Amino acid sequence: MDFLSRLLGTTPSKANPKGPGNDPEVRLAKFKRLYHTVLSLCNRPRNLSTEGPLLEQLHGCLQRIDAIVREESRAPAPHLSLQFAASNRIYTVIARAATASQNEAVIQASVSILAALVDSEEEDFVSNVIFAKSLMRLVTRVVDGDSDTLPVNISTETAILELLFTIAAKIRLQPYLLPSWFHASARPELDDDALGEKQDFVGFTQKNDFPLCYLLVDRVHREGRVGDFARTGLLYIFEATGRSPDLEEWIVSSDLPTLMATGLGALYSQLSRELSILHPDATLPAVLAMSDYSTTHPRATAESAFSDRHRADMATFLSYLTFWQDVLDHCRSADVKRTLLDHFQILFLQQLLYPSLLQSSDIDAGSSVAVLTYMNAMLESLERPDLISMMLEYLLAVKTGYLAELDQSVSSLEPPRSPTSMRKRQSLLTLTASQHPDDEVEPALFSLVDLILNNVRSPNPQSAFAALKLATTILARQRNLALGTILKVEKADYTTARTIGALEVETEEYTELATSLHNHSGLEDAYIGLAEDARTTVEAQVPFQSPTLQSQGPGDVEMSSSLFILSRNGAFLRASIALLQTFFSNSIDVNLALTQTFISIAACTAIRLDPWLALDPARYTFDTDEVEPQQRPWAAGLEVEEQAHHTALQQSSRRPVWPEKQHQPTLYSILQGLLQEVNNIRVSHPNLDHLISVRKT
Repeated sequence: MDFLSRLLGTTPSKANPKGPGNDPEVRLAKFKRLYHTVLSLCNRPRNLSTEGPLLEQLHGCLQRIDAIVREESRAPAPHLSLQFAASNRIYTVIARAATASQNEAVIQASVSILAALVDSEEEDFVSNVIFAKSLMRLVTRVVDGDSDTLPVNISTETAILELLFTIAAKIRLQPYLLPSWFHASARPELDDDALGEKQDFVGFTQKNDFPLCYLLVDRVHREGRVGDFARTGLLYIFEATGRSPDLEEWIVSSDLPTLMATGLGALYSQLSRELSILHPDATLPAVLAMSDYSTTHPRATAESAFSDRHRADMATFLSYLTFWQDVLDHCRSADVKRTLLDHFQILFLQQLLYPSLLQSSDIDAGSSVAVLTYMNAMLESLERPDLISMMLEYLLAVKTGYLAELDQSVSSLEPPRSPTSMRKRQSLLTLTASQHPDDEVEPALFSLVDLILNNVRSPNPQSAFAALKLATTILARQRNLALGTILKVEKADYTTARTIGALEVETEEYTELATSLHNHSGLEDAYIGLAEDARTTVEAQVPFQSPTLQSQGPGDVEMSSSLFILSRNGAFLRASIALLQTFFSNSIDVNLALTQTFISIAACTAIRLDPWLALDPARYTFDTDEVEPQQRPWAAGLEVEEQAHHTALQQSSRRPVWPEKQHQPTLYSILQGLLQEVNNIRVSHPNLDHLISVRKT
């Protein structure tokens, strides 16, 4: 090989030596020099006249330390610089330098170094108690609103919250890290009984026990990345309650549930008391622009629901409300979950939301609209059943479900409450009780149903629109609570059944009404599309019936769907029918909301369609040839069971005669009356159809 090399004039290649930047020893030497420089700069006496260059030098050293730490984390072992950082506790010096400097650039560089140490897997800095105390001391000094904080911009605060989120995520995945960041101190004894009750109600504020948790709680209402990091980090903390009895007990006895409930109440209180839901001219939908829709609100003090300010406030409130249900989803402790729900019910529902409902009025043309609109937005944003049920059961004065369970000291489905949780709930009830019980108004006296009815009957179109929208939302999302409260119902009689032939007759009659009003070639296509939408809505409510289960027959399935009929004496139904009768004089947005309300009622599988929308089966009358269906010659060869099925099919296909006006469905009679009004207008104005066509174009 040497001979060939000399012959060809080449030299054998040698392995490249390790570059100085990749040598752990070289990195360690550089790291030590930078660390000692930082140490010497921190030990110098402060001189305001020469502090500028010193801070610049300190900032440069910290940036280079940050680069070395991150480079070391990516490099293969050995990690000598990280070992030196752990053994010499450089994080204490860096945190002290950032705190003393009061310089944002130095603080940013220090936070970046601490974040790099947290991300490193070599020395497990996150489990170090001294590291945790140094970091929390720095962060508390910089962003804690209760102390003399240092001025920092949003980017620095975001970096700090991202670091706290990373720590919370590590605690979630590695529960053994929690004791380094959380230490429950002994509960102070209180001699004064009254003070003790108040303290139990509010909870103990012990930020030194778990400063990480308080820093996150203070920012869960924020928008942007700061709020995202705070909310997600706090979710991870609540998820850790299932693995730490000490943390569970501490949260129940602390003021965290109170802070969360009062924070939600504060955001709700920021919303405008008077609201206008009129669309502005610039964004007016076409269906409203072609009508006599008015965009002028009679009360100038009402805030527009489409203003940037209101949308921002509403988004913040709904974001915090959604965070509440996320906390309940992630919480692994039954006691903590019950305590949170207690505070939500007593401090938010009973002390804030219901009084705002009670104090709202349709006279000022704004406060009722605001409360109804806020309630509708809350129900549309929530998905967790216990929160929705708690709200509606209390506001609708329904004594079932979750509220009934709260009145029991022991739940049959869950383990009993801890003494701390029971004491906390009792303190809430005691200290929020009215001093004059006789003057106290509860939902049993004036409920959300009363507010909806008052506003549906209101001459103010905005009030009627907001009430119909809320009623539709409750009917669509919580029909089990809407039946018997908003909609008065009666038990259905199953002695008579509807027939397919009756459905065909009803469809033909309603189609004839639609054709008489607007005979258009696309009417059939529109009907097919609407029928498909209705089918999807109905199928979503029908429970799945497995073909392998033989316990339920067809009759049982029918019983599970059509349980009730609408009561003719129901106040909401009568008010809605009264609005429908004045359809042509109503505001166009009220008519749109009213249409959606009737669609929601018709799509509710628990309510039979007769007699308000369909013919009453008890009043079916048939022609002579429909009474006894003719037997086909080929039917004689059928077996007994097949003949029975064939006879049942013939019976269900019979078409009843359309009855006189007094026995027609209620909705059909009203629509027929409205059509007659249109025909009368056509007689007096023969060019009505032409005028409507011109208006559309």
